[in-house]
Amino acid sequence: MKKALSVIVLLLLAKIGFAQQGVFIPDGASVWLSGNSGVFSDLTNNGILGSNPSATLYFLSKKWTNGNAATLPDESADGRSGTGGKFLFMGQNPLYGNVGRQLVFGNYSLATKQGCSFPNLEINNSAGLLLDDFSDLKIRNNLHFTDGHIFLNGWNLLVGENNPGTITGYSDQRFVVNGAGVAGGALYRAGLTDAANKVVFPVGTTINNYSPAAILLDGAMDMFSVRAYDSVYSLAISGRAYPDSFVNKTWQITRAGSGGEATVILQHMDADELPAYTAARDSSYITRFTGGVWDQVPYLATLPKPGTLTTNGLATPATMHMRVFTGLGNNEYFAKTTLISKSKPAIFLSFEAYRIAPLMVQLDWTTSREVNNLLFEVERRYEREETFSRIATVPTKALNGNSSVPLSYTMQDLNDYDGWTYYRIKAVSRNGKEVYSEIRAVPPFVQIDVFPNPNNGKFKVRIRGIRGPLMMQLRDTWSQVMREYDVRQDNDLSVSDLPAGTYFMVLYHKDTQKVAYTCKVMVIP
Repeated sequence: MKKALSVIVLLLLAKIGFAQQGVFIPDGASVWLSGNSGVFSDLTNNGILGSNPSATLYFLSKKWTNGNAATLPDESADGRSGTGGKFLFMGQNPLYGNVGRQLVFGNYSLATKQGCSFPNLEINNSAGLLLDDFSDLKIRNNLHFTDGHIFLNGWNLLVGENNPGTITGYSDQRFVVNGAGVAGGALYRAGLTDAANKVVFPVGTTINNYSPAAILLDGAMDMFSVRAYDSVYSLAISGRAYPDSFVNKTWQITRAGSGGEATVILQHMDADELPAYTAARDSSYITRFTGGVWDQVPYLATLPKPGTLTTNGLATPATMHMRVFTGLGNNEYFAKTTLISKSKPAIFLSFEAYRIAPLMVQLDWTTSREVNNLLFEVERRYEREETFSRIATVPTKALNGNSSVPLSYTMQDLNDYDGWTYYRIKAVSRNGKEVYSEIRAVPPFVQIDVFPNPNNGKFKVRIRGIRGPLMMQLRDTWSQVMREYDVRQDNDLSVSDLPAGTYFMVLYHKDTQKVAYTCKVMVIP
């Protein structure tokens, strides 16, 4: 790098004038670059600043300005159809330190298709390159990202001269930032044809939100532009913002002409997915705003795939969709949605049912996500019944029926049934979609009575609410088994002729050998 910057060609040419705080190329002056050159101060070009393919100009200052008479020709006869040199914007100035975000006044008008244009431009500035006010920027051949972003600042960037040119080095860390609002600048690419194959538009709304698009054209040569903005509105650029079932992103695609089949590829960051969309992402697709509404596809021709619109890999998860259109108009809007009817109204994180009193059962459930949910129906089935019955409804806590955070619910059921009871929760969506929780079994209230106690060696044991085979043992204080009984479900046992002493009555589950109940029994003379 030091060797490259040691040759400062611009300072050696006689026709260059110097402003007090920068380099100035006046109208009528002609400067040609060959090899490596460097500019350490602001530059204003109002003359001819030509370059050969071997030239690299390192611009290391704050602002580059192209005046009304400025041109940046290449080695070709017309100054526009050749390769030209590379103009490299870097923020780290070896003389003055880091200059921060750089500015460029390209002095090109996309509306009139006139003005100055760079043959090739590279950005290597982590703070980025900002398009200055009242000017678009045009790059005829190659735009390369080494580090940083290009901020459109409400203006437009055109890449290509009678062809799409090339954009290289882009990823979710380096791309064109067009802003998050509905209105703003766009990335244009010229001369798309079917021979151009897939042409990528590496754009995003902010430096942390990469939302690129790509176009495959089957038709005549045309110029396209792409910009993305946050939210999806019922009328594309106005109306209410959809709170669910969409990716929080809209893509605007313009076309200079019309007609011819075109394939549109859109890629979003997974973090932009709204709750209903995530729950049904397998049925997601690109929707087009047409006829005043977002259209629906009758079937899914292609499934979503991991994002690949990058040249250097992706640091964050992304998803890509593709849809073929028989023709695209001059100004189109696209978004991503799902077949909402396939989404589950709730995803159950947990469901528990348990007895809290002889006559009361408590039900607790938590959802991890709710999508278009309306309410929950609590269903119950007694042991000797064949079907579940609805016993209560509980409204959703989710705002507008949608939530991507855990929500917890509690309900109590008056239940004195002496057998087992089975419960389940049914979530019901606003469009009638249903999903069930797991089934939970609740035993009757467990009650074991020994009476009388103390006694004279004759007493009864009443067992209620325990299911499954049990074993009851009476042990003395030395833990010797004095009596043993088999018990099946509810039972009434009579014990007699037990000598005076202190005993411990223990009930075991036969299957697991776990203790179900224990108590002390006193036999007195």
